[in-house]
Amino acid sequence: MMENPWLIVSGILILAIGTYLMRASGAILKGKVALTESSKALFSAAAIVILFSVAITSTLFSGEQISDIAKVIGVVVAGILTWYRQPFIVIVLSAAIVTALLRLLFSL
Repeated sequence: MMENPWLIVSGILILAIGTYLMRASGAILKGKVALTESSKALFSAAAIVILFSVAITSTLFSGEQISDIAKVIGVVVAGILTWYRQPFIVIVLSAAIVTALLRLLFSL
């Protein structure tokens, strides 16, 4: 079933305009608005929470279905390697290899 293309295009345009305005507001308001240290810490924490929630959602769900356990374990491996500050290439390759091997194992 195809979604309404105008709805999709209008959603993309709204997101694009919103993104542009958010990015432009930093340049426009720079030096005009003073943030306290607690406000800066709050914005930093909010960004981390948003990124974490997006990562969890995309890990646990594929479209409208729950993801397979191999994907979840691969992301957990990536999280552990990130925690131990491994190089990015090691994290990505390890997670991909673990996920692929588990999918191969589960398909046998």
